[in-house]
Amino acid sequence: MTRPSLPSSLARRFALAAAGLAAGALLLTSLASWWLLTRQHEDAMHELAARERQFHAQTIGLNLTALATRMTEVASSTILSTGLVDRTGKEIYLLPFLAGIRQVNGIPIQVLFTDYAGGEIASNNAAFSAEQRAWMREKLTLGRPASEIFLRDERPELVAFSPLLYPSSTTPKGGLLYKIALNSLHSDEHMKLLWGPQFADERSKSNPVAVPAVFSALDFRIQGMSLLDSNRSLSPLYLPIFLLVLGLFIAVVIGGAHMASVLTRDLRKLQLFASHLVRDGLSQERAQTTDTEEVASLSSSINQMLDRLYEQRQALTREGEKLVDLADALKRADKRKDEFVAMLAHELRNPLAPIMTGADMLKLAAQDDPLIQRTGQIIGNQAKHMARIIDDLLDISRITRGQVTLKLETIDFATVVAVATEQIRPLIEASQHHLTVALPPGPLPVNGDHARLVQVTSNLLNNAAKYTPEGGYLELRVIIENGELRMTVGDNGSGIDPDLMPEIFDLFTQGERSSGRRQGGLGLGLALVKSLIQMHGGRVTADSPGIGKGSSFNVHLPCGRIEDLPPPVVAELPNASGRALKLHLVDDNVDAAQTLAMLLELDGFQVAVSFDGVSTLHRVNADKDSPAIFILDIGLPDMDGTELAQRLRGLPHLQSAKMIALTGYGQASDKARSLAAGFDYHLVKPVDYEQLKALLAEIQESLRAAA
Repeated sequence: MTRPSLPSSLARRFALAAAGLAAGALLLTSLASWWLLTRQHEDAMHELAARERQFHAQTIGLNLTALATRMTEVASSTILSTGLVDRTGKEIYLLPFLAGIRQVNGIPIQVLFTDYAGGEIASNNAAFSAEQRAWMREKLTLGRPASEIFLRDERPELVAFSPLLYPSSTTPKGGLLYKIALNSLHSDEHMKLLWGPQFADERSKSNPVAVPAVFSALDFRIQGMSLLDSNRSLSPLYLPIFLLVLGLFIAVVIGGAHMASVLTRDLRKLQLFASHLVRDGLSQERAQTTDTEEVASLSSSINQMLDRLYEQRQALTREGEKLVDLADALKRADKRKDEFVAMLAHELRNPLAPIMTGADMLKLAAQDDPLIQRTGQIIGNQAKHMARIIDDLLDISRITRGQVTLKLETIDFATVVAVATEQIRPLIEASQHHLTVALPPGPLPVNGDHARLVQVTSNLLNNAAKYTPEGGYLELRVIIENGELRMTVGDNGSGIDPDLMPEIFDLFTQGERSSGRRQGGLGLGLALVKSLIQMHGGRVTADSPGIGKGSSFNVHLPCGRIEDLPPPVVAELPNASGRALKLHLVDDNVDAAQTLAMLLELDGFQVAVSFDGVSTLHRVNADKDSPAIFILDIGLPDMDGTELAQRLRGLPHLQSAKMIALTGYGQASDKARSLAAGFDYHLVKPVDYEQLKALLAEIQESLRAAA
């Protein structure tokens, strides 16, 4: 059985559904109406009777309210008060005044004006019985308004009394007695006006009459039924009703289908435009205006929105182009900055290399002359300080670009402290500082990069030494608590300005320069410390009581496991045979090449020196005793060091030679290119001579083992 197909248009579905629902509702309503009509007819008659009772009750209540209001006005009239004391006024004003009160809302009324004893002063020809007058005198003594029903000739009369009270006294000076016939309040013989106590079975068939306070004690109510026949039946006309319903159903379906087509025509046009807009994207095409007010308003709103979107897209496109150009400019500027920093480091390291080598030569050549020893030490210390600034500058550049990778392993932090204090010791001794190091007993395992943690510790000690006057006190203390290693580096130096504390770890932030500062700087050390410690999953904080009161820096690192520490390695010193190792040094910086060669020769090495790649190739081709190690500068004038290394590797008698790159370029990408070009090692200028000797000893040991 196949499902009946429905129109794909939502508007048509809605229109057809509405027509079907209307037709179904019409059919059900017609059938239900016939049944409900017969069921509700009697209820409707009862409801009509109740409404008739309510109407009569409201009418009587309004008439009684009007009566009480009019009599209150009469009782408060100055004409009555005048009649109490002036007989002439009675004849002239009072009698005509009362004679004019004959009806209230068309209801005949009789009025009697009495004195304080109940004696008649004037009336409008009213006829009150002795019983009514006695009742009035009784109420006059009470001084309160009252009402009562009296039967006179079997006809009920409503009698009411209003005392005349004046502000000068508390007792009535007279009274106003009035009455009406109750049958004058309503004329429907099927509705009864009742009063007095009410029984429980009467409440559903009667309606209370809302009356003023003077009549409230009488408890008026209306009771009765209409003469409308509630049992009248409706003659069933089944066939005509069925035909009428069927005709209406067909008319609704046909009319609904036609109206669906007519009413949704403009919507279909708008839907087609929306489909084109989705398919073709935003353009200058706009929705057509229609005769339908709602669809025309919607089309106008859509067109206005499309105009704004088109303008915004154009503006965004222009802004996007500007942003792309700006991003490209920033990338180019960042690239130029990196190239400049790398070139600056290279150009600064090149002159530092012969300076440091010359300083080492001074110390080796004049070991018995303290002055020369001191001079060499000062030159070496200052050159190392400058090299450290260059390294910090490059490290910050690499960290900001996310190019620093940590070599994480479990290390003993005590070795970090030992290496860092040894590196900083020349500065401390030159400044005549007193350094105290306090470490807990046993190993201090942390998971970190040994070289980077040495750099952090050295930077903190260097910072403390710089900002402490000569002869100051420095302290490095390490404790373990709650699974965390905490290193504190403190001093009694110049302290930190409280205004500077929030930005103490920002780039290029420095304290006030003073005569006590022995060394300058760029404000990179603490920023580098914070970045490296955060890369280790730790944190660093600074504290200072104020200017001139010293400062302290706290480094927090998560502890490692003692069982993960590697076994200690006993370093072996190179034997005497290592000093006969033959080297070939190639560097276009003549001073750097010659000073390093002289230093190596002083230490017993055989060194050949070349200043370009071509002469190097000529010499090694003519040299019968090939060098075991080549130390090559990368930036040579005729060919770079990588090409020279590859050509040397291509010579049969140099297959096993070790290649060491010695250059001012020290970024990770530079080291990777060196290793890819065939170099075995990569050293950065200015090279630490002790580091170079250790590397040569390692190469000599590997060559000896291979032999």
